[in-house]
Amino acid sequence: MSRSTLVVFTISLFLFGLSPNSYSQQLTPEEMEEWLFDDSDTLAIDEVNEGELAFVKKANNTGVHHHHNKMIITDSSLEDGWVTIEQCHRNLDVVPLAQILFSKTRSRNLTVSRSKNIGKAWIEENSVQLEDIGREAVLCVTAETRSFVYNGDGTYSLRSGPFMRRFFDGYYPMRVTMDVEINAKRLRFYDTTPPAQDGFKVWRTDGAIHFEAWFEGRLSTDIRFHDLVIGDPVAKRQSNARIAELKAK
Repeated sequence: MSRSTLVVFTISLFLFGLSPNSYSQQLTPEEMEEWLFDDSDTLAIDEVNEGELAFVKKANNTGVHHHHNKMIITDSSLEDGWVTIEQCHRNLDVVPLAQILFSKTRSRNLTVSRSKNIGKAWIEENSVQLEDIGREAVLCVTAETRSFVYNGDGTYSLRSGPFMRRFFDGYYPMRVTMDVEINAKRLRFYDTTPPAQDGFKVWRTDGAIHFEAWFEGRLSTDIRFHDLVIGDPVAKRQSNARIAELKAK
């Protein structure tokens, strides 16, 4: 791989993808962002997943890219939608140049908190630029993201994704884990989309939620909460019933 080769890891909240340098040289920044967020697949590569979400067994995918997030929801998140995130990438692809892109409108206060086996890592506007990525590289960043939204029915959603490991129109296996710390007493966990299943495990404790996903393709997640202050009695009963159902499993 030549020195000029550039791999792009894009993150819209947590969007993760791959694109080759030939695309970044030909497109303007606006066109590049549009291409990275495009849902369409115009080419065909039989050897890789073409975007359809498929959960996989983790035993067959040890050593793949691991994308971990810790998110903290506070009382102020209910007012402005902003949450704190600590994000770490492990088993990054070994390439000479790469960048991680965050949404311009939904992220702020981006910093690099840790790097290992990476020659250089620095912030440029809404991106993290990486140089000389070695084996077993680790990169951790902190930021604030506007990813907590009110649904208009007494519930809130913490939305993330789509997570993906993309190269041209192909999608490769990856692992995503998330820890959500709930520092807002008026919130009560309700459910997740997708629901818990093989390849997508969800754990809940008082004040925290954790999930682990092993997959190919594009994964978008939605963790929903009832607001006990503005939620109606029916919603509260549904929440209690849902929690009892989860505990019984």
